[in-house]
Formats: sequence, C-alpha cells, structure tokens
Amino acid sequence: MIEITDSLKDRVRLNEGVRTQMYLDSLGKATIGIGHLIQPHERERYAEGVEISMEEVEELFDIDLNRAAAGADLLIDECVGKDLPQNVSEVILEMVFQLGTNGVRKFSKMWKAMRVKDWEKAAAEMKDSRWHSQTTKRCEHLAEIVANTDKLA
Repeated sequence: MIEITDSLKDRVRLNEGVRTQMYLDSLGKATIGIGHLIQPHERERYAEGVEISMEEVEELFDIDLNRAAAGADLLIDECVGKDLPQNVSEVILEMVFQLGTNGVRKFSKMWKAMRVKDWEKAAAEMKDSRWHSQTTKRCEHLAEIVANTDKLA
C-alpha cells in the first residue's frame, strides 16, 4: 500500500483547502472539510450552515485518504502491474482523491507511458485531459512531479 506521508497530506490539504462548512467544489458538488464529497446519506449532517470541528475535518480526511490510497493501489496493480516510484504513487493517490478511481482509470495513455517509465509522456497525458481545464494549476503541479521522476533518483 502507498505510504501516506506528511508531505502528501500537506500537499492535498493545500490543493483542496480546508472548510468547516459545506461549500460547492469546482464542479458544483457539495463538499466539506478537505475535499470530502458529501454523500446522499450525509446531506443532513453537513447541511448548509452547519459547522464541523477541525477534529471531524481530520477524521473525514483520514478516511478519504485511506480510501484514495486503496483505489490508487488497485489502479497501479491493474494498469501498471508493478510498483511505481513513491512520488508517482503519491500523484496517483492525489488524482484518485480528486477524481475517483474510475476517473483516473480512464487515463489510458498515461498508464501506458507509466508502464514503460516514460515519465515525461505520462505527464503530458495528464495535461491532455478535461481535468487540466478544470483544475489547471493542480494538474500541472502533479504532472511536473511525474515528469521529474528520473531527476529525483
């Protein structure tokens, strides 16, 4: 399983922002905490105007990060078939956190490039997406991490 490091948590926190009340994300979906998509069964608990504690924000964040890590592990196994460098695995985890497992599964050209360790091509495929137009800065930052993988070794 992908190690959830403090630096990864800090980066996700920075990219998502922290809110103790419900807000609408970039796609207009009801969200709370650190990018926690409010599920139908949670709508009453996290209704508009309801404030939650930072403790609850962190609990939701831990649950969501662990769920994203499980999804990322599944995708890496399914789409690459072998372990990826930690920095690339963290990027996949963050993509799953934001886009969901099924959303990231659709990046077939990125996965193909990752199988042959063509990090620059994988990064280019990340940017050649609707995701890039939705959250440009985040996509470009994560793509840069992937593109520079060989330079980190």
